[in-house]
Amino acid sequence: MKVIIFGATGGIGKWALKHALEKGHEVTAFVRTPSKITIKNSALHVIKGDISNYEEVRSAVTGQDAVIWCVGIPMKRKYEKMESLEGHKVLLKAMKSTGVKRLIDWGTPSIPFRKDKKSFSTVVPGILASVALPMPKKEMVAVGEILMSSDLEWTMVRFMAPKDTPYTGKVKVGFGDIKMSFSISREDIAAFMVEQLDTNEYIHSMPIIGS
Repeated sequence: MKVIIFGATGGIGKWALKHALEKGHEVTAFVRTPSKITIKNSALHVIKGDISNYEEVRSAVTGQDAVIWCVGIPMKRKYEKMESLEGHKVLLKAMKSTGVKRLIDWGTPSIPFRKDKKSFSTVVPGILASVALPMPKKEMVAVGEILMSSDLEWTMVRFMAPKDTPYTGKVKVGFGDIKMSFSISREDIAAFMVEQLDTNEYIHSMPIIGS
């Protein structure tokens, strides 16, 4: 499968790149700084670009089978621009133009989903984010809304406390209906996102993952 990863040098993106290549996919890394890509692989193509540039994004997604979005959102109370939200608008326009349908994205349980069961994991994160991180929450919720209103085959993987801990290969999945630890390895998150390339189970869905 031909896959493009946006944010492929980030804390989750670098692991998504690793796992996508290990699974035998032909991978394009769309990054601002190509020199940060240190992996050498004949199936890897690196494109320098900016997520705000429609022509660059459209050119990059042309011919791809799927998109994995790993661009981060600042965990700050306030910041000047909602770059991820604006980047999503550019991406969705480019995907519609080129006929690419499959998108695997990430967010937090602050984004409400129709399958969520009322529980600590679906209620408390949103409340905490409203108090401590109102702008990131606003941006994430807006991203979730534009995905849900699109005609893409999207999956939004939600999680709460990513850590730079060792990969386990064991991920709990739910919608507030099972007990799990919010703490989860960034590599486990990335691997789960890559796994979605081979399944339709969570298309048009927002699974919450933890350990």
